[in-house]
Amino acid sequence: MKKFFPLAAVLVFLGACTDDDDNQDTTAPVILEARVNGEDHDLEFNAGDALQLEVDLSDNEALGQLKIDVHDVFDAHSHGKKDGSAWEMTEVLSVSGANATVSHTLNVPDPVTAGPHHFIFRALDAAGNESDFMELNFVLLNGEQPTFDITSPDFSSEVHVNKGSSLTINGFINDDVDLQEVLIVVKEEAHDDHNHKNASGEIFEYDVDLTGSSDTSFDLSTVDIAIPATAETGHYELEIIAKDNEGNYGVLKGELHIM
Repeated sequence: MKKFFPLAAVLVFLGACTDDDDNQDTTAPVILEARVNGEDHDLEFNAGDALQLEVDLSDNEALGQLKIDVHDVFDAHSHGKKDGSAWEMTEVLSVSGANATVSHTLNVPDPVTAGPHHFIFRALDAAGNESDFMELNFVLLNGEQPTFDITSPDFSSEVHVNKGSSLTINGFINDDVDLQEVLIVVKEEAHDDHNHKNASGEIFEYDVDLTGSSDTSFDLSTVDIAIPATAETGHYELEIIAKDNEGNYGVLKGELHIM
């Protein structure tokens, strides 16, 4: 037996479906700012430190969660080897309201492998939309990482270098155990809200594996840091990373103005 429905009822039903589709929230939340111990750049912490995270979030309707990832950034300098004491963790926090500042305390493990790490923050709203990520880079110290004894230039301020010239660093990398690798990179300085001066566009790279069994010192003046004559005028980042045979990394960064 066929059944017939009034046209008005069908239109009401279809209209209700259309309204539901139109009202579906598809706008992703936004991470406005993230800070650790009140700072968002040049972050350096020690094994066992307590870290106070503050993350400002916003959504057009309702927030749902904040995901916090912590992991090392050793891959580019470890030839695929991972160190067992590197700090890696993930936490998911519930968040409510359309605007919120999430405060959360984390403790750096002790012991922990020294070296570069980063926080990655992602927000989800109540409808499941995910924000763009925000990243904060930081360096962990444990008292056993390679150290730098630099006499010149003074990297406490920006160092000026001419195109087509060479930069010489007078000083040493020192370690109580055997140094395994030294990496020196000069790269364009990128100001990015998500990456806080992460840099890209390398114009110089020096990477050496130290094969001796007791390389406890490395003379930086032996490296000719050649600045290409074709380099664009601007601000660059110098990064020196040293790894020892216990998996600890020492990191030195400086700002260059190439003219």
